[in-house]
Amino acid sequence: MTTFQTQYYPVVAASFAFFLGFFLYVSPWLSRRLSARYRDLPCQKQLDWDTRTTSTLHALVVGPWSLYILLVDTALSEDPVWNDSVAAKSCIAVTVGYTITDVFALTVYFRYIGDMAFLLHHFGTLYAFIYVLSYGTLPYFAVFRLFCELSTPFVNNRWFLDALNHPRMSKAFVGNGLLMTGSFFLVRIAVMPIYWYKVYTVIETEPYHRLGFGAQFCWISVCIVLDVLNVVWFRKMLRGARKVLRRDTTKDLNKNISREQPENQPMQTHNVNGKTHKTE
Repeated sequence: MTTFQTQYYPVVAASFAFFLGFFLYVSPWLSRRLSARYRDLPCQKQLDWDTRTTSTLHALVVGPWSLYILLVDTALSEDPVWNDSVAAKSCIAVTVGYTITDVFALTVYFRYIGDMAFLLHHFGTLYAFIYVLSYGTLPYFAVFRLFCELSTPFVNNRWFLDALNHPRMSKAFVGNGLLMTGSFFLVRIAVMPIYWYKVYTVIETEPYHRLGFGAQFCWISVCIVLDVLNVVWFRKMLRGARKVLRRDTTKDLNKNISREQPENQPMQTHNVNGKTHKTE
């Protein structure tokens, strides 16, 4: 095990200051000017709105960044357990700073937006990522988990559309729902075989044994729990998407049937050889 490292903690501090400032000042200021609906929301929903705009900003930064690292940093892929990738650890440090901001918001405003499940999730995330930063272990696998943030903007956007009173069957709501389900599948479900194959390739190697049993157990067990949760959440999304598609199909079918059915026409009469005949 390597010694305790602190070189990325200034990045954590800067990230925390940035996202905290965005949550407390920038998001409320922008939202009041860009959305009339925001001004009419109760305090609880305004706080929820601001946490979600901050979450979306973090996702838009970290999601593409982590994907770029995975695609470009070949050295990280070749040594996924102990590689000292500056880009990877900086990306992780930014996420740690953001997560501390969200923990701050959920704790200080617990009576309005507090959620114990989210807090437990965040504490688990902080433990794992701080461990990576402090001991330099498993940077590849940490970054791999981060690019799942690419689906987060669509999840948050669903909440925004609901807060703005968009009808559940509107094109915006349905379109975002399908994008949310599709992106969630691509970045959280479809990549599972790739992730676990990479895990398989390092198990029983010398770098893996250097981790020690505690780190090995925490890494594997936490990842299993996260993937089970992702499957459960995706099934719920899939059921919602199927309901929407069935409604659209039924609506289109009813429209086609109504178009094909002849409307009741008034009877008309005409004379043929002095006799009156009725026609429809």
